[in-house]
Amino acid sequence: MQLENRPPAEGINAEPERLGSDAMWLVAGTLGLLLALVLGLHYAATWLAPKVPFKHEVALAEQLWGPSPDTSRPEAEQAANKALQALADSLRAPLGIPPDMPISVRVDDNKAINAYATLGGRVVIFKGLLAHLQREDELAALLAHEMAHVKHRHVAASMGRGVGIALVLSIVSASAGSEVASGALGQTTGLLLQGYSREQETQADEDAARAVAERYGHVQGLLRLFAVLEAQAPSTPNAPQWLRSHPHTHNRQATAVAWAHGQGVAVQGEAAEVPQVVRVWVER
Repeated sequence: MQLENRPPAEGINAEPERLGSDAMWLVAGTLGLLLALVLGLHYAATWLAPKVPFKHEVALAEQLWGPSPDTSRPEAEQAANKALQALADSLRAPLGIPPDMPISVRVDDNKAINAYATLGGRVVIFKGLLAHLQREDELAALLAHEMAHVKHRHVAASMGRGVGIALVLSIVSASAGSEVASGALGQTTGLLLQGYSREQETQADEDAARAVAERYGHVQGLLRLFAVLEAQAPSTPNAPQWLRSHPHTHNRQATAVAWAHGQGVAVQGEAAEVPQVVRVWVER
């Protein structure tokens, strides 16, 4: 008599009814792990950025965009840059910027209502925003705000987050990761990957208020700057404050007024006009 093993029952090694739920748990676990990595990189970059010597930021900026200032630009643009640089230099002491942290300011022939600080202490102001500024203290408030972001190393922290997210995305898609990394390192004008938090914006606003108050004896330049930004902002529905990365502009105005009252600083006062060479470049 010949004996044979009985064939195993169908489906003994798998339960079809559980395949869907198992796959869902696998996907959920993978996404949860990626989210944890992103959050970890976010906090690690924010913690580490201020501890990296600023000279490394400057060196990276020179590798990306070359030396600053660029002396090959047209004469009118160079004159505007020099005037802005002189005003920025006068704000270093009120802002408490250390001597080993160079800050370079330049204009950009872009009609957007924008300005930004980027790696290595480089501050860029668009023509579109300059065209709406009438007084020197408004310009000083704008410069002080962007310089405060440099002082507190907000730029480096935000860039660290962008590069970290690019690394995580590259696990899922190499092309997606490279695109994000290119945006983070390329520092395009939008700086979409370097959005500042509400806390960082509030910190920069307070430093700007302190700097313009010390230089001009009042904070009207900062309030006028906020009014310009409010008037030129896109007409989109106001999101709740807790959903926004930036504080509402009218909240920033109220905070500046409250700060001035608390410090015994005047809210209104006189100031000179925007430097003539800047106005000439804007209107050329």
